[in-house]
Amino acid sequence: MSDVDDRPFDSDDDDDMATITFHGAARQGDQDDPRPFDLADVPSSVEAEDPLPQSDVLECLFLTQEGGRSAGRTWEQTKVQAVNLSTLARAFKKGDKATAIALLQRRSVLRFDDDLCYDNEDEMLAWDASNHFLDFCLVVGGSIGLHALLPNKVVDHTFSIALNLCLPARLFRPKFGKLGFDPTGCMMAIGTGPSCEYWLAFCPQENLDDLDVANTAPLLSDRQHGDTRLSSSHFRMAVMFLAYALSKNPNLPIYIMHQYGTEDDLTAWRIKDVSNIYSQATWDLRLTDLQDLNNTIASDWDDWVADAPRAWKLDGWLLSRAPVAITCRYGQNQPIATATDNTHALEAKNWHAERAYANIRYVSVAIATDISCLRVKRWEEVSDEEILLQHGVVYDSPDPNMREEVDLDHLPHRNPDTRRENNVYEENGRRIPRLHGKSRRSAKPCGLLVNLETISELFTSYIPDHPDAAIDEDAYAGEQSSTPSVSVYPQAFLRNKGHIQCDAVLPHFAPFISDIRRVTSRRPRMVNLDDDQPLPDEYDIFGDTVDGSQGVPPVIIPSACQFYNEISHRIRPSAALHDVQQGRITSALAGAYGNAATKITHNARVRECKMALPHQKYDNKIGLDDVPRALRLENIYIIQCDSLKPEKRNGMSIYKDIIVPLARAWSHPNIFQVLRPHLCVFASHAFPQVYQWTTFGITSLLERLWAHQLPILEAGNKPRHEVVELCSVLERALAYAHTGNARVIAAKLMRPLWLVQSLLEQGLPTFAPSVRITSSVGNPISISSADWPTSDNLNVPAIASKRSQVLTYGNDHFEASVFAYKAGFHIELSINKLSPHVFLQYSTQERHCIVIALVALRSYIADVKTLVATAIKKECSSDAKDADMDVDYDGPNRDKDRLKSLQKWLACDHPLGYKDKAYEHLLRAVVVDPNDFSDGLPNSSKEKLSVQDFAIRICAMTRVESPSSVAAPLILTAPSTAVFRIAYARMLKYAPANSPAAAEKCIQRAYIIAANHLQIQHIPWHASNPVARGRPSRKAVHNSWVNLGKSSVLDPASSTAGRIASRPLDMAAEAAKKAQASDARAPWAVESITLQSLPDFFARDCLPDEFTLDNIDCSADPLLTEIYEWVFANFDREKPIHRIALLAGIYFSHMLPDVFWDVKDRPPAIAMDGERAATSAVRNMPWKRNGGTRKGCTWRTQFIAMVPAYIIAVYERESPLRDYVARKKSFPQAWNHKNSNKGIGSFNLVRMGLARAYNTRIFRGGSPLADWKLLTHEDLAAKHRELMGFLQDRQYGPFKIAVAFFGLDKAVELGATTGTYTNHPAMSAIALQKRPAPEPESDSDVEIVEEVPKKRQRR
Repeated sequence: MSDVDDRPFDSDDDDDMATITFHGAARQGDQDDPRPFDLADVPSSVEAEDPLPQSDVLECLFLTQEGGRSAGRTWEQTKVQAVNLSTLARAFKKGDKATAIALLQRRSVLRFDDDLCYDNEDEMLAWDASNHFLDFCLVVGGSIGLHALLPNKVVDHTFSIALNLCLPARLFRPKFGKLGFDPTGCMMAIGTGPSCEYWLAFCPQENLDDLDVANTAPLLSDRQHGDTRLSSSHFRMAVMFLAYALSKNPNLPIYIMHQYGTEDDLTAWRIKDVSNIYSQATWDLRLTDLQDLNNTIASDWDDWVADAPRAWKLDGWLLSRAPVAITCRYGQNQPIATATDNTHALEAKNWHAERAYANIRYVSVAIATDISCLRVKRWEEVSDEEILLQHGVVYDSPDPNMREEVDLDHLPHRNPDTRRENNVYEENGRRIPRLHGKSRRSAKPCGLLVNLETISELFTSYIPDHPDAAIDEDAYAGEQSSTPSVSVYPQAFLRNKGHIQCDAVLPHFAPFISDIRRVTSRRPRMVNLDDDQPLPDEYDIFGDTVDGSQGVPPVIIPSACQFYNEISHRIRPSAALHDVQQGRITSALAGAYGNAATKITHNARVRECKMALPHQKYDNKIGLDDVPRALRLENIYIIQCDSLKPEKRNGMSIYKDIIVPLARAWSHPNIFQVLRPHLCVFASHAFPQVYQWTTFGITSLLERLWAHQLPILEAGNKPRHEVVELCSVLERALAYAHTGNARVIAAKLMRPLWLVQSLLEQGLPTFAPSVRITSSVGNPISISSADWPTSDNLNVPAIASKRSQVLTYGNDHFEASVFAYKAGFHIELSINKLSPHVFLQYSTQERHCIVIALVALRSYIADVKTLVATAIKKECSSDAKDADMDVDYDGPNRDKDRLKSLQKWLACDHPLGYKDKAYEHLLRAVVVDPNDFSDGLPNSSKEKLSVQDFAIRICAMTRVESPSSVAAPLILTAPSTAVFRIAYARMLKYAPANSPAAAEKCIQRAYIIAANHLQIQHIPWHASNPVARGRPSRKAVHNSWVNLGKSSVLDPASSTAGRIASRPLDMAAEAAKKAQASDARAPWAVESITLQSLPDFFARDCLPDEFTLDNIDCSADPLLTEIYEWVFANFDREKPIHRIALLAGIYFSHMLPDVFWDVKDRPPAIAMDGERAATSAVRNMPWKRNGGTRKGCTWRTQFIAMVPAYIIAVYERESPLRDYVARKKSFPQAWNHKNSNKGIGSFNLVRMGLARAYNTRIFRGGSPLADWKLLTHEDLAAKHRELMGFLQDRQYGPFKIAVAFFGLDKAVELGATTGTYTNHPAMSAIALQKRPAPEPESDSDVEIVEEVPKKRQRR
């Protein structure tokens, strides 16, 4: 592939040739081998909810790319194939969309052709670094007033600024630079100028008076500040002061009738009522007006604050602040440090006239240099006479410590062996070009990017000794000792070529910064501080040390840098203006789910995409021949003006002595020669076209998808949710190609589709086999519901389009409209993709209904949280939002405590239940008076509902036909109400069709099961209406609640203790416990109860918190995972063996760690001959702890889950474990290893009376169902009746269960350690005989024989 610019010349006609002489950058010789624009910005519309950290991109650069040896279904098994960049270029030029799309289904890595990507050491490349720009300038005043706005002029008839006090919502957005204070809550926008913003900062007085305090304040790049806007009250104060100051100017028609308003309460009056400051939007101020305003602010601020109402000063803000002006210019891209002397002098004068720096504290600037290169046809020699005439003396090195003067007559232009240029240097170390390049006048420069794999090495490079650098520690980047953090942004899917950003500048700038400091910095004071003699102005005011370590702060602080191709300024002047980063196609498709309120916006999006798709607009932008291709190297510096010498504290000196040297440093050989090896050079005809070539597959799919969906939109229909999300995925991939920013990657959706792996590890995008891509126009990309990525077992779909939809159409469109997108997608996906692991005990039709009900109830829980949070925040004081949420507050101010409790409640997984103290946190947040905590949540009805009542009310208010009015517990205007209506209509498809009543019963049952699953124990209710006229309100409110559980019998012991105990210290916690204990549906935990109270809790509808798969580590073993998932999915408390297993697990956990046996206690084999003898021997074995180390044998929680799971898996014939046994005649090795290490196995199954032994091999575990057997169905039924009968005896039942499982001795011991009653009145003469049971099928070798006391006879 070639272009006219690279073809051989047909003639050497100089009319068609241009001479290229680059005075800036050096060509390497044999002896020389040694808001600003922010790459991190992305539009909010494509910023993912679950983005990847940018550091992942750098880490993935160093992953291997081999892939598998053969094709497979996983990413690692898929073979990697190489594709040439020229192949992608041909496909684009031919419009071969089929080929480009087909590549998306291959795992490909890019290979670069020599004619498209040049070696950066190519001798025919002419380099240039002579163009410099100012991209950002932040100026901070050093004293009260508007000094940053004032020019350094006495008069100027052209000067005018527009003062605008109507910008209270504007945020202070610069991300780089230094203010000298925390901008949180103190920045007020007061107008704009040409490429400039004007701010009035209410700086802490301490930071203004004490320079040391200001200098230690964090930089803006540290991102440590919060919302910069003034609060509403502070903003009104600021406006009133400015109105007062402006009213003192007789030349302005501004007046103020009441200097501090009509009342102390700022909300009781309007500014318009006391001043005409808002009679027009802006006020044009001349130079004299601005000077008068500055003088008034400086002279009257203190007096105005002193006379302000006491109520204005209660929070201390007004007393501790002072107004300081700040100006901010960014994105201006203005040329600076030009080569000509006349222009250079004019620029210096402009800087001098712009402002007086005597009252400026900090100036933060972004100085950029464009590095460009052109491929020339030939080089022509520059005569030695011309060089000597212009430069006089020349040297052989840029290093003044090593260089020697050169006699050009004895130094040829080229090295005769290598044909490379013999470089020479002028006095200041800059290279003098000895060759001029010749090229066509129409030749275009090459495109430049950074080698991302190697560039980070430069930021940790060793810097050669320098006479100043050795002692000037402040010259190094940011004065930080930590390793600089480099963020990489790959471009055009090239993986290791792109842009970078770093929180430091290259260390190679240290000598140049040292030179600047030496010229411009004040000298440290060397006299005693107590000496009253005046000091010359040239001595600084900071300290008395000579070395400056505690004296003069550095004049220059290097803050950060970024390297990016200049074309970004053409296609992306800011993050919000990049055409391919807006998600336009996604929002056009998703708008079909909107309502009348969003129709206008939706039509505009569709019309915009019909005119041209975003990537087509980009193609148009880069279609011009003069598109910039240079690499822009941008450094951020902070100039601390108080450290400047008095004679240097002016604009002319700042420009000449600081700005220009910093800008020109890039072309110095010491910097450029170390940078060039890390640059990637693209042919002029390959850049920026490479973006089009590599993204052609993605853009082709987008075009075909849009062509397929446009008729659907025009017909008024809605595209499938999967189509919208796949479109969002494609647009996000395209945005990543143009920005390299990982924040556009929606990881939860794009990782299962292989896009995360392919974009980061190989560069070019690859879709997983589950994504079907076709070359046809109809439905070009699709994925089945079964393969759609979900976030949990309940099939919550991974979504990438949320941010685009919310920002375009609002949150109601996404959550709350009749066609609520999120809920609709979740329901559709749940219907088409039933999880194989949840609710397996129900029929398929019921499972569909339950999953739909879960979606609706989750939406309802979110709305309840919003209802409570909104109301409580409103009830709290207006300043509560400024309270420190992280500081414990136990004083009389309840607002802080309520807001802290609200935060904790909102963070709970089950906010309407009891788990994680959710009830207690809610109680503390809702109830205002702590004395009312003991009453629990406010309950206007004074009674409880059942969960059935809750389900009946939901159905009645959301049914399709004849619904009742929406009332509590539903929330009329909340998104969930619309979701409930959708859910009801969808569930009707799966409910019985024989009668409406049966259908509604089915739906109610689904809501009941879902509510139990989500632990919904209490719901918001309507307020009471005592003796009020009119119809009572049925609206759900935050301060009235109803419980959904019926009362259960309380533990007698705890009830008695509750009656006798004194008033509890923590009434909220006590009320939470009381509510939970009386709620039959409330969750419970074994760890939080005693065995004595177990009968009251075991009968509850819900299982103990510990009985969950989360408490079992399957160690990524797929078979173990399958077994345990099956057990928990199929647990049915109606089955006897399941109830027995759960009870056994609870008791077994209380035996820890005594769940093993000692070999010394084993009887001789002759005594264990036969089933009865072997079983009896095992049952009589003492329970002891293991002599060795057994990890996890004291963590009770896991045993409550593992023991029941073991028993159920062994007993249930349909379990994966029994299926394995049927095939292999043994247990899986991993299963034996996991359980036997914890004492869980067949031996203890027999010892607890839940199995029988055949022979002595049981002591080694034995073969399953061969050396031991399970109880028969009749035996299990009898065992179940026995144990459940014991549970009815609340006093002695727990002890009897322990005896049945472990024998009398261990049961008595367990009773002593757990506080369980053991003194049975009918066992005064305990006759527990450990003898063989009389019948061989007996399930126990232990009997409890009760001797009934005989009645005493009368005499």
